[in-house]
This record gives sequence, C-alpha cells and structure tokens, in this order.
Amino acid sequence: HSPLRLVNLLFSTALHHPYFYHQSVVNYHHSTYKSDKVFSSSSKLFSSSNNNNNDNNNMPLPQTIVFDLDDCLWSPEMYTLSSMPTSPVTGPLHSSGVGVVGVKSGSSTVRLFPEALSVLQRVATGEYEGVTFALASSSEEPAYSNACLEALEVLPGVKMSSLFPYRAIGRTGELTSRKTTHFKSLKRQFPEMDYKRTLFFDDCNWGDHVGDLNTVLGVKGIRTPNGLTVADFEEGLRMFEGAAEL
Repeated sequence: HSPLRLVNLLFSTALHHPYFYHQSVVNYHHSTYKSDKVFSSSSKLFSSSNNNNNDNNNMPLPQTIVFDLDDCLWSPEMYTLSSMPTSPVTGPLHSSGVGVVGVKSGSSTVRLFPEALSVLQRVATGEYEGVTFALASSSEEPAYSNACLEALEVLPGVKMSSLFPYRAIGRTGELTSRKTTHFKSLKRQFPEMDYKRTLFFDDCNWGDHVGDLNTVLGVKGIRTPNGLTVADFEEGLRMFEGAAEL
C-alpha cells in the first residue's frame, strides 16, 4: 500500500472504534441539548413578554382621565405670557415626524413637556380606547390656553385640542381657583362621569388639588410638580389595578 492509502485506512478504522463512536454520539446529543435549551428559553421569554402585554391590555382602566395644563402638560404658565400666543414653532414630535411643537408669545414659547407629549401620543394613537379624556385648568388666561390647545400638535396634523372633548378652563363664573368647581363643570358636560373612576394629574404647585378632590369627590390623582412624566402616568393607571374591569 502507498503511504497515503495506509493513512486513510488507519483513519477510517479509528472512526469506527467504539470509543470514538461513543464520544461522537455524546457530543452530538450535548450540542442538540444546548440548542434545545436556548430555543426553550427564548420561547419562554417570548411567551412571558406576550403574557405581560396581555396583562397590560387587560388591566382595568379609569373611565375618565383629566389633566391640568400649566406646569402639568406644558410650560410656562399662561399668566406669565405678555400676549396671546399666535406664532407656531415647528420641530420634531419625538420620532413621529415634524409638527407644531411650540407657540410663541413675545419672547416666551409654550411647549409640552417631553414626556407629557409621549403620553399624549399614546392617547392619540388609541392606546386607551374607551377612556374619556378631559381638562381641568384654573388658568388666569383661558383664551391663551385655548389658543395653545388649537396650535400645539401631538402628532403631525393632530391638534392637542382634538384629544379633549370636555374642558373646564379658567377661574371666572362657575369656575374658581378650586378644582372641585372644574370637576362639577365637567360632570355637567359629561353626566356619565363617575368621580370614583376618574384619574387626575395636577402639578399642585399652588395648592393640593389632588388631595382636595380625593377628599371631596373621591377622585384618584397624581401630583406632577415637575411636569407629567410617563412614570407618573403609569403610576396613576396602576391605582385602578384592583378595580373591577370596566
């Protein structure tokens, strides 16, 4: 036999030796087992993620969510402006495109807080279908507030005003600096409103409106002294986890 053929013969014989065959089978099964474990773990992770999403989707929601405006959804406060806000400022609405992100009044520009915009974008895309959204603001310049609502966008072409069918803005007539008057006005506009199934967000920098409304009307609320954040909003939603599903 030539040297090359002799080497091939020895190699073939070795492969069929029981020791080498056993090791080959063990390694194959070990590799397959590790692969199965990875796939199984991935499947469990995917299933867990889906279950969490389902849990969020099935979480009981408030019937009504009410926001304050000044220092809760936007800044600065209306009383600090020198004139009616009229000049739109365009820019990026996070990653959703370009729209009206501000309204100028003299040297001031009214803008939504970044995370307040994130929350309102969720609202605008229908994430909280079935929930009614409203506004309760004791603004000293309600005309300025309404001008900003009509100008600011949450998505390109979607005005902030379109999200809120019910509004109580100002502190004249039936409305005072106390937010209980605003909620009674909202109740007249929306008779089905159930105070105990209502969630309210307010900066409370000028008074504890959240505490007052909870004591008098049973409204649940979250204080947002530095402007509404996504964490504030989600904390508020969790307050209804133990409630009966709507």
